Amino acid sequence: MMIRLTRLLACGIGASLLVAPSVLAHHSLASQFVESKPLTLQGVITKVEWVNPHVYLHLDVKDKSGVSAQWALETLPPATLRRGGLRSDMLGKGEMVTVLAYHARNGSKLAFLRKITFADGREVVVWVGDI
Repeated sequence: MMIRLTRLLACGIGASLLVAPSVLAHHSLASQFVESKPLTLQGVITKVEWVNPHVYLHLDVKDKSGVSAQWALETLPPATLRRGGLRSDMLGKGEMVTVLAYHARNGSKLAFLRKITFADGREVVVWVGDI
């Protein structure tokens, strides 16, 4: 009986150790992005990384003086985006878009995508929850 309990306990601890890295790797949006500082960016799609666990959309954004900057927009997993109405074929290189996003806490040119508006007026709201 004691050997069986010991084995069961050892298996439980082993399983916990296997899961721990993925649990620790997950981050809350609020830890990286500031919902109270939304920003609107208009730019041209230069690259799309349609991969798990987060899709990244890269934009070439010009400021008021015409100087270009590359922005990376993090968003949800591909399956979640598809269910919400956003497909990878909608995000073509060279497509002009306007996005509402939440700026990264570290001030870098990284933001979390909240809503995307295409040149023809179509809109897809990507994130509706609080972060």
